[in-house]
Amino acid sequence: MKRFLTWIGLMCTAAASFAQPGLDPNGQCIGDGDGDAVVRIHELITAVNNSLDGCPQRDIEINFAAAVGDEAFECGGVYQNVGAGDSTLRLTDFRFYVSDVRLLTADGGEVPLELTEDGVWQRDGVALLDFEDGQNGCAFGNAPMNNVVRGTAPALAYTGVRFDMGLPFELNHGNAELETEPLNVTAMFWSWNGGYKFIRVDGFAGPIDNAINYNLHLGSTGCDSRAPVIPPTGPCANPNLPEITLQGFNPSTNVIVADLAPLLADVDVEVNQEETAPGCQSQPFDSDCATIFPNLGLPFGETPPSTQKLFRVE
Repeated sequence: MKRFLTWIGLMCTAAASFAQPGLDPNGQCIGDGDGDAVVRIHELITAVNNSLDGCPQRDIEINFAAAVGDEAFECGGVYQNVGAGDSTLRLTDFRFYVSDVRLLTADGGEVPLELTEDGVWQRDGVALLDFEDGQNGCAFGNAPMNNVVRGTAPALAYTGVRFDMGLPFELNHGNAELETEPLNVTAMFWSWNGGYKFIRVDGFAGPIDNAINYNLHLGSTGCDSRAPVIPPTGPCANPNLPEITLQGFNPSTNVIVADLAPLLADVDVEVNQEETAPGCQSQPFDSDCATIFPNLGLPFGETPPSTQKLFRVE
C-alpha cells in the first residue's frame, strides 16, 4: 500500500507540471491506455505496475519503399524524364544498408531502436533493405526481398526517425565471403580496404538502343591500408556515411520512401566523366558525384552538404 500511495503522489506531482492538469504532453488523459478518456481499473493496475517495474518494450516495424517519382521501383522498370536531361532510365538494382536507427520524440529526444537479430536481414544493429528480385535484368540480385526494419523500443509516442545509410567503420571492412547475413552479400561489397557499398543503384540511361551504364555506388574512400585485402587500421578520410533525419514519422502509420527522382533531379545521367567508372562511384575526383553527394547530405570537395533528397515520409 505504501508503494501504491508513493506512486499516486508521483503521478499527482507529474500531472501538476503539465500545462493542463491530468493530461500528458500529447494531450492524452494520464493513465488512459486505450484513449477513451476514462481511466479504468485494469489501466490503473497496468500504470502502477509500469511505475514500479518500468514500461515494457514494444515491437516496432519501420516500412520502406523504393520509387522513381510517382512510380514504384521494379527490376527492369523504365522511367521517363529522369535527371537534368529528362532522360530515360532503366533500373536493374536498388538496395541499401541502414544502421544506428533511432526514434525521435516530440521533446527532441532520440531513442535507439534495438534491431531484432533475424539471421537474414539484420544483425549487429545493421539492416539490409533489398527491393530487387533478381528478375528482368537484375543480374547481380537475388529472389528474396526486404522492405522492413524490425526492432523494439520503449512504448512511447514517436514523431520522427534518424538513421545512418550505410555501415559503421567497425563492420565495414571485413571479408564478405566469410561474414554472415546480411553482410555476406558480395554484390554489396568492394574490398576489405573500401568496405561495402552503402547503396547500390544500377541501370542504363538514354535511349534503349543507345543506352549507357549508370550506377550509384556509395561507400567510404580514402581508407588507409597496406593492401586491398587488409582492413584499414583507422577511420577513412571520407566515411561517406549519410545521417538521415525524418520528422513527422509515426512507425505505426507511415512509410519511408527512397525516391531516386529528386536525388537525380540535377544530374545528367547520360553524361559520364571520361576515364571514370559509370555514374557515381564515390571517388572524390569523380565529378559525376558532385551533385549527388550534397543531395545525400554529404560534402563533395568544396561543395557543402545540402538537405538530403533521397528519403521522404508518406
